[in-house]
Amino acid sequence: MRVLLLAGVLAAALVSPAQAEAAPGTVSCTGGEIDLLMHPGLTLAPGSQWLTLTGTLGRCVTPDHPAISSGVLTAQGGLTAGCPGPIAPDDLEMTVRWSDGSVSTVEGARFQGDIHQWALMPGTITSGPFTGGRVAALGRSTGLPDPWVLPCVIGGLSQVRTAVQAFGIG
Repeated sequence: MRVLLLAGVLAAALVSPAQAEAAPGTVSCTGGEIDLLMHPGLTLAPGSQWLTLTGTLGRCVTPDHPAISSGVLTAQGGLTAGCPGPIAPDDLEMTVRWSDGSVSTVEGARFQGDIHQWALMPGTITSGPFTGGRVAALGRSTGLPDPWVLPCVIGGLSQVRTAVQAFGIG
């Protein structure tokens, strides 16, 4: 429910593909996969964790950088979480390596969600393409075991594959 509420907040921050084609300094990506990696694995008892997000951003559109068609996102941060969540680390260290070879560094982005869905709350690009732009994203789990709670009870859930529903910079 919390992520659904966040989706409304992110709607203002995300840029639609139609807007991206007309607005300089923006990018909009749809598709891609981001893996959530937790170390140690999430258990039913909340504990200290390290969260790493890594994966691709697909079908990116930006008028200022036509050579950018996709990207690879990496982010990491410490947190206290249990299974199934909530998962909400402090500010993430984040970069996006674009398909043209350039790199954007992001500060202040925050991950909010659980093992089923997530939102990346706006952070600011501090270097590389789109400097000064605000980043936001939404994703939904695609790779949970059935039943999903089993790894949380036996050893800890350490990886969840997710589909990127939207990624935008505006």
